[in-house]
Amino acid sequence: MEIEEKYNLLIIGGGPASVKFLYNLFRTSRLPEYLNGLGIGIVEKGKCFGSGNLESKMNYTTYSATELLKLMYFHKTNQMISICKDLTDTQAYKTLVQYGEKCPPKSLAGYFLRLLGSVLLKHIYTLKKMQIFHPQREAIAIRLLADGWFQIRTQSLSADTQIKDKYRTIKARHVLLCTGREQTPADIFCQEQGLIETLKQNPRHIVGSGQKAFECAELLLSGPVMYINNEQINAYTQKIYTCPLCKSMKCSCFGSLVPQKYIWHYTDVALPEYKKGELKIYFAKPPRPYFSNHQNDYITIPEQQINKNGEANYLTGLRGKSKILFLKMLATQEVRVSLSQDDPISNQFIDGKECKCNQIEIKDTDGNLVQFQYSFGLYQLDDKGRLKTQKGSLRNLFCYGSNCITQEQLERGCQDEYGDCSIGFDEYDLFFINIKNEINNQWFDNNEFPLTAQSHVSKGGDFDSDPSVHSEVVETETFALNQLQEQFKQKKKKK
Repeated sequence: MEIEEKYNLLIIGGGPASVKFLYNLFRTSRLPEYLNGLGIGIVEKGKCFGSGNLESKMNYTTYSATELLKLMYFHKTNQMISICKDLTDTQAYKTLVQYGEKCPPKSLAGYFLRLLGSVLLKHIYTLKKMQIFHPQREAIAIRLLADGWFQIRTQSLSADTQIKDKYRTIKARHVLLCTGREQTPADIFCQEQGLIETLKQNPRHIVGSGQKAFECAELLLSGPVMYINNEQINAYTQKIYTCPLCKSMKCSCFGSLVPQKYIWHYTDVALPEYKKGELKIYFAKPPRPYFSNHQNDYITIPEQQINKNGEANYLTGLRGKSKILFLKMLATQEVRVSLSQDDPISNQFIDGKECKCNQIEIKDTDGNLVQFQYSFGLYQLDDKGRLKTQKGSLRNLFCYGSNCITQEQLERGCQDEYGDCSIGFDEYDLFFINIKNEINNQWFDNNEFPLTAQSHVSKGGDFDSDPSVHSEVVETETFALNQLQEQFKQKKKKK
């Protein structure tokens, strides 16, 4: 038996993008209007709200801890949101403050996003008596209805669900896809079990030239970094987050706060010892670093790789510690890693190629699959944040996060089919949708944008600063570039 629910807005996916979207509504004082009427619903495959798969990763983010902490503050006044004040007592918050302008571990960022998500869900319940988060429910298909609504079929992934309640149908006026990207072999390698299995093979070869390939190399050279502190997490959970609904600490009503269990820690791993050039990265096209505004005569960047804002390799450039590693290689500070354009000489290699967005089956009113437009393997959006299809923009279906790319980002980037986009939600401009209650029966829009689905794309956004520009990167990057400049001068003298 299928149970039907109705929402004004259904968010599919409960990861970092969903948390950021809701906090941006909160920070701009617009959350209550979204909760009115049929309100908001969130369906998520996992038990947790906010962290996605970040907590299982054993490497670093490409953005600073300061950028992440901005979510706790109002957009205009820069005052801390009241519901976030309790989080300042947590060890996760204190650790992020210590990282400051440095890139924090993904596991720390993921757990903190989970804390942010939990306090927000609890606040919404206190405010409206609404439990909007539905864990362990996967959206498997979307259908456009003749009356202007979306019909979303979901299935329960919980082992406790009875057969008659396994499938549920949801109707929504608007849908926001926050489904993230597909897991790649590189993503699996950066998790505990993947690292354990890979280290047994004594890895020497990585295929790819983007962010993921260099993240794998950095992990092999420096080892994993994990954030976990069970004692402090449990104490905090008991003090603040006993569920007001079921009085449990192990439920998922407001996103699970039960910490993950990790075996590996920074000092525990026996890493391979690489000699000069032993760790090889095989590429089809040369790696490219991202620069916010880079001009010199010793790293040549073709004009087609620089956009109108002076940014080089905006879409596909290496960032964070991956960028540092590549610059160190250029400056011969890191000699253990070498680049090769040949095919791997071994069948055992780490696949570091980039990934595409997670896709969901969407059919039109006639039951035909909707054909979407993609750029760099991601959903392409119009300047209203709606998904582009072969017939035009699809009304009331929006996308947000690392699974899509906006028109403004494409205009800022360099579209040379270099490879998949390697950037995540946290490095890009804020936009959120202005939802009205009117319904349009005409699904595809080729001309003007409807009043029912307007959005605003901020030119600055809350994560608008260059995520690579923090103290550690600047110091290392400057040294590496100075080394390159000296090498360039020496070559000139010899000539």
